[in-house]
Amino acid sequence: MKNFIFVVFLIFSVIIASSSSTNSLGVRRIEITQVDEGAPASTLPIVRGTRYCGGPGQAVSWRYETCDGEGICQVPGDDNLQRAVEFEFIPSQDVSSLGVRFVYVNDGATTIFHDKPIADSSVQGGVRYILNAMGGPRHDVKGKTITLQIIIYRVETGDAEVCSEADFMIV
Repeated sequence: MKNFIFVVFLIFSVIIASSSSTNSLGVRRIEITQVDEGAPASTLPIVRGTRYCGGPGQAVSWRYETCDGEGICQVPGDDNLQRAVEFEFIPSQDVSSLGVRFVYVNDGATTIFHDKPIADSSVQGGVRYILNAMGGPRHDVKGKTITLQIIIYRVETGDAEVCSEADFMIV
């Protein structure tokens, strides 16, 4: 009986810890699509001030649904995790499986808030692709400026294929 109570307590503790996470950013959906010739250009606003942070691939552009403001992308921190994000990139070589890691820096602390392989992510080197995601900041980072990194890596080796970062003001 004691073991049963302990197991129930342990499961309850894990559920409570999982549901009360203080993770300030979230990601709901991720996929990679190839840029089609002649396809209409994205209508999402471009993220300004992006910086290269590693990997042999090329970061072409970031776009974020609610990016607004001059000089730095201002986005709402309102718990609405259904905003479109597009990250256009060109891999340096053929890769059979890619993963994506989203990292943010807030008040000097670095947090990985998403790190998973991407389903159906085989790519060819030198071809343009778009990482499509849905996500955004939560209200607990409202009023702060954070640095966000997108790291696309080769699942087989763990090596970064392309990394880009930018600063966001959460309004």
